[in-house]
Amino acid sequence: MRNRVILATVFFLSVFYLFGQNRPFPQNVDYPYGYQTTVISTSDIQDMYDKWKSLFLTHCNGMYRVSAEDSSETKSEGMGYGMLLSAYFGEQGVFDSLFAFYKSKRTVQAYNLMAWQVTCGGITDPGSATDGDLDVAFALLVAYDQWGGDYLTEADSILTILKDHYFVTCGVDIYTMKPGGQFGGCGQMDISYYTPAYFWLFGEAAADAFWYDVADDAYTILDNGAHATTGLVRDWQSWDGSAVPGWDSTYHYDACRVPWRMCMDYIWNGDGMAEYWCVKISDFAYAIGAANIRDGYELDGTQVGSYNNSAFVGGFAVGGMSYSQAMVDSFASRLLYLDGTGIDDQYYNLSLRCLYSLVLTGNFWQPDPSGGIEEPGSLPEGLSLAQNYPNPFDAVTTIEYSISSVGFVRLAVYDLAGREVKTLVEESMPAGKHTVNVDLKDLCSGVYIYRLETGGMSIQKKMILLK
Repeated sequence: MRNRVILATVFFLSVFYLFGQNRPFPQNVDYPYGYQTTVISTSDIQDMYDKWKSLFLTHCNGMYRVSAEDSSETKSEGMGYGMLLSAYFGEQGVFDSLFAFYKSKRTVQAYNLMAWQVTCGGITDPGSATDGDLDVAFALLVAYDQWGGDYLTEADSILTILKDHYFVTCGVDIYTMKPGGQFGGCGQMDISYYTPAYFWLFGEAAADAFWYDVADDAYTILDNGAHATTGLVRDWQSWDGSAVPGWDSTYHYDACRVPWRMCMDYIWNGDGMAEYWCVKISDFAYAIGAANIRDGYELDGTQVGSYNNSAFVGGFAVGGMSYSQAMVDSFASRLLYLDGTGIDDQYYNLSLRCLYSLVLTGNFWQPDPSGGIEEPGSLPEGLSLAQNYPNPFDAVTTIEYSISSVGFVRLAVYDLAGREVKTLVEESMPAGKHTVNVDLKDLCSGVYIYRLETGGMSIQKKMILLK
């Protein structure tokens, strides 16, 4: 009965908040890079999400929390997963309620972020877990793209705390993320907490190049720890890749998320470093086969796990988006099979299966934190400006635009202070699609705006130059 009441309330809130939604589920976008699957259908993903809500979305003092393996407990990691899911499924009522619970469990020990392990009525451990906070901050960017409002300000508040308290520099100025505000550092960190695709957008949202450096340094740390042949990484490592005494040094239940987190930077941005590592680890996984994947490996590929589950199969499935259509489809098929068995519906596995499935099908779209959401009907049909690709880029990128009729076109690049730094097009152009190759190697790293003007209308987007 409790779950029926919760689902009825969720349905009411979802309908109530539907008006004004910018990107309702499903979106089924085509990512600029990599392979996607049609093996998992829209109805399959919806059923997974509905199952997840019925099992783990729990009412607490007028708010929702995500219950963990022990139904009395909630982890900040799970709150991040729940806010991502509700944002991408367009359920603003659920999203707002989850965020209210997150904020109700902030502690001094977590520097005013959520304690990593809590109950409805109390706090089990007042420390923090950075992966949950990063997912929450990113979910707020998705929510801003969906509904507007104050979500961007809330995200900026979390990002400021993370920047000020959750990073140390190691080696030659390599930004290393602490797994908790008062825990870890150069000698103990978790590479599965790094999602470079988030960091590029954080830098854009906060207008802070710090996050671009964090994204770039993520690949240095990944390369330090990855096995030269298999690409496998440890659950816990030092920034230089060495094992942490007394902590899990195998590819286990933290590291299984790394292909998802890294491959996002390839399918969204075409990042070559992400592609290189994802191809390597996909080569290892595809040779084993989806049905034979197990939940644990030594870095050399020696099997130490016993179970075939969504956390590992789905992680490799997303990594395989850099590799081949055959791999994506075979691993997606296995993921769908695991969804149907009922034995894989634990909190961690089902949460990740839902998120992986969104990515695999084009429903984990890239939000725009710039506020440049076009209102329907605000631009004439046939006028469009695409996101530059690759983005970020180190010198040269490409911009595509379309105009519906012949006319004078001006396309230029500006810095964040509004100063024009380069004119790309300034002439009469025929109707249709046009491509412009842009060379900005003479400019400094940072965020720039490119603006298309024609017929009294203008569109603009942001690009990231990173040398």
